[in-house]
Amino acid sequence: MIKFTRRVFYTLFLFNSLISPILADDAPRQFDIELLIFQNLSASDGGEVWPVDYSEWFTEDTTGSNGEGTRGAPRTGKRLNNPFWLDRQNLHLAAEQVALKRSANYRPLRHIAWRQTVLDRKRAQAIELPPGGNQFSTTVEGTVRVAVERYLHLYLDLQLIDKTLVIKTDFSDNELPEFRLKEHRRMRSKELHYFDHPKFGVIALITPYTPAPSQAETAKPPATESPTKNPGQ
Repeated sequence: MIKFTRRVFYTLFLFNSLISPILADDAPRQFDIELLIFQNLSASDGGEVWPVDYSEWFTEDTTGSNGEGTRGAPRTGKRLNNPFWLDRQNLHLAAEQVALKRSANYRPLRHIAWRQTVLDRKRAQAIELPPGGNQFSTTVEGTVRVAVERYLHLYLDLQLIDKTLVIKTDFSDNELPEFRLKEHRRMRSKELHYFDHPKFGVIALITPYTPAPSQAETAKPPATESPTKNPGQ
């Protein structure tokens, strides 16, 4: 009976040791995503101004809820990876921002970071950049989608709107041109990645986040005294 019990215990222990890494890999993971968006002041398009592309405004969203639909499509459904926006003290690209400020060729526009649960590419949803104050005549809006499988995948779909440029189109006499940066990059965590565009660029950093252990997990169990044997027994 004792040998049988030991055999069953050993089998359960072996099964648990094999299945635990699989469950750990499938468990959702959290990452900190940081973006430093800047304008390229020395960019030249040879005198050509790109007008707004209205074709996507009236296109139905046929890509489901993965966030790659058009900006005119309504967003429905509950997000599985709601972001937690981070404060400035949690930013890692402060030195890069200072360097851009000192350069005559670049101008920092947005520096934001958030924490979210990152899912695989089939379930990952896009996050819309929050509106932010900008003392310059340019604004940046758009969506960011992050997924993780064997590698991290970063999808950017951003638009820079330059209020100093007014052009005439078939729809209106005065329109603001938009310059779009849409790119997908496979990357590793803690790697610095640069996304280039003639008008603006993005420096991106994704860092894994490990929650601090709770007090219940770190608290030591109370010491127990081993029962004393009665000398008479």
